Amino acid sequence: MKNRILTALTLGLLLSACGQSREEELKEQHSKGAELVEDKAAMAKGLGDALQKDGKDAARSITQGVGGVMKGMAQGVDSVEADFKIQLSESAKSKQLKAERAVLQEKNADGQKGLKVYVLSEQAFNGKLQLRALDEKGNEIGRSQKVEQTLAADDANYIDFRFDAATPLSRVAQFVIYSTQ
Repeated sequence: MKNRILTALTLGLLLSACGQSREEELKEQHSKGAELVEDKAAMAKGLGDALQKDGKDAARSITQGVGGVMKGMAQGVDSVEADFKIQLSESAKSKQLKAERAVLQEKNADGQKGLKVYVLSEQAFNGKLQLRALDEKGNEIGRSQKVEQTLAADDANYIDFRFDAATPLSRVAQFVIYSTQ
């Protein structure tokens, strides 16, 4: 019986000597956590360094690509603008108006299509303007709403002419600006 007690005590001592205390276990876990954070922090630092070195070049390349797309789109819009022939009626010419260019406008809330025309005036103008759409044969296929406009002498402005949604702007060969009262 004494041998059994002695054996049990010896085993107990051995087990307690081999096992870690709760405090030692927590220290080990803390050490492992600190190593993990150091590894991740080193990885993040490496990523940051790489971005500082190569990120600028990558961002510049992306920006140049996007800029090229935007420039191409703008050139496409300019070529659409160049296709619109804007003429002046005798009534508009007598008011010393000129039209330089036009930009096709999206439909508004009422479904009306539009064209913004850059109009210049040599003398002061105060009145109503209307834009008429003509097909290849010179037939009128639509009229804009009349637009009240005031321009000073040697002035210019984009004027928004709105057409009925049914006006087939894709069939327009030329536009003519009229001065109406």
